[in-house]
Amino acid sequence: MKISMINYKSLLALLFILASWIIFAVFQNSTKVWSALNLSISLHYWNNSTKSLFPKTPLISLKPLTETELRIKEIIEKLDQQIPPRPFTHVNTTTSAAHSTATILNPRDTYCRGDQLHILLEVRDHLGRRKQYGGDFLRARMSSPALMAGASGKVTDFNNGTYLVSFTLFWEGQVSLSLLLIHPSEGVSALWSARNQGYDRVIFIGQFVNGTSQVHSECGLILNTNAELCQYLDNRDQEGFYCVRPQHMPCAALTHMYSKNKKVSYLSKQEKSLFERSNVGVEIMEKFNTISVSKCNKETVAMKEKCKFGMTSTIPSGHVWRNTWNPVSCSLATVKMKECLRGKLIYLMGDSTIRQWMEYFKASIN
Repeated sequence: MKISMINYKSLLALLFILASWIIFAVFQNSTKVWSALNLSISLHYWNNSTKSLFPKTPLISLKPLTETELRIKEIIEKLDQQIPPRPFTHVNTTTSAAHSTATILNPRDTYCRGDQLHILLEVRDHLGRRKQYGGDFLRARMSSPALMAGASGKVTDFNNGTYLVSFTLFWEGQVSLSLLLIHPSEGVSALWSARNQGYDRVIFIGQFVNGTSQVHSECGLILNTNAELCQYLDNRDQEGFYCVRPQHMPCAALTHMYSKNKKVSYLSKQEKSLFERSNVGVEIMEKFNTISVSKCNKETVAMKEKCKFGMTSTIPSGHVWRNTWNPVSCSLATVKMKECLRGKLIYLMGDSTIRQWMEYFKASIN
């Protein structure tokens, strides 16, 4: 009996020591415990926050980028390098077509068919000062309206305010040259910056139909909501589109999509002035006379191989003559549209430009 009492007291003493040690340990590490607790709370808050900002899809960093995503990333990075920010304080410091100078290199009275004609362009601002960087959106064209002939020129940007504009003289006759300043480099930069602001410029509304029930819901490439989303993924293009899932409706019930522009602009008032009609597509070579092109007894052009898919395209890739397209690197046989399209099923997918092609085909074939 006495031995049992001793064992009982010893057990109580051990329990007391153990309890004291636990209390001491907790007290000493209370800061770490609260930090861990706060960390878990912060992570929980971050998870909830990200759910409201981004669609419920895996983060890109958690998985390697696909070949398509890597290619897109590479293209965007190159564009960022080609279109750097060009802030300006006044429109007078932007590129001016009227003050820029274009000079024909090694001018002649008459040129030969097949010759190269080069023009040196030096761009200046509205105050007549020479620009020190490139990036202007230029469009070079040559044409002979009486011959229903036309072709594009090649523009080389030296990124220092000078450009080389090259024309291949494809046909004989009187040829007019044109060099348009579509947008100054400052306008190009403003458009690129605005384009990268986000995807909320266009509002998408999806129509869901289930039996006799019809519901409209918000859709888009990125949705700022923590609501349950329907995701529509394109495995081929590695793209995703999302809609807020209506209550009591399956995601497959989406039948129609509507869109409209939101009244928001990422351009400043000063930047918008660059895109007024009078400032878009201004002729630089307005005072240039037509040039004369003759055959010059050159040898007949060698026969070219028949055009086929996958061929490398040149710049320019060809010209129009008598309202007919003539490629540079291959021979395109003339065929009648009805004969070419006979027995074929044609799919035309796109925007309003495709609609114009559809109307053209319909009017031409019937």
